[in-house]
Amino acid sequence: MRIDERLKEYEGTKLYQKTRGYFRDNKFYPYKDSLGKSTIGYGHLITSENFTNGITEQQADELLSEDINIARIQYSKLSLALPQDWEDFMVIMIYQLGLGGVQKFRKMLAALKVQDYKTAIKESKDSLWYKQTPNRLNQMILVLTNK
Repeated sequence: MRIDERLKEYEGTKLYQKTRGYFRDNKFYPYKDSLGKSTIGYGHLITSENFTNGITEQQADELLSEDINIARIQYSKLSLALPQDWEDFMVIMIYQLGLGGVQKFRKMLAALKVQDYKTAIKESKDSLWYKQTPNRLNQMILVLTNK
């Protein structure tokens, strides 16, 4: 499954958002994420934008694509040489936590630098991130072939 499709599943599909009232009249509307931050579409953190009138599905897809590209650029700053499955894992992690949040996972990053994937998984689970979104992280780990 492509990374954008995975993020739609993790962040809430259109159908899921429809049941919550975030997608109505063919538009996505802002909602509060699990931390109470204003979000729209597939997990786009609202900063200075104004989305009170909602956005179309195409606009939500464009925001997702832009946010993935930003996460990929930020991933490159970690200077990790990883297989594609782990690179995708890290891009999704950056998408969710931001580069600064990911950089706090020092033990996990150290394990990835030496390709110690078992320790990296253990360290990812030993976190507030895992406590907040265990199902999502477990789904991300299931996709990994290098464990």
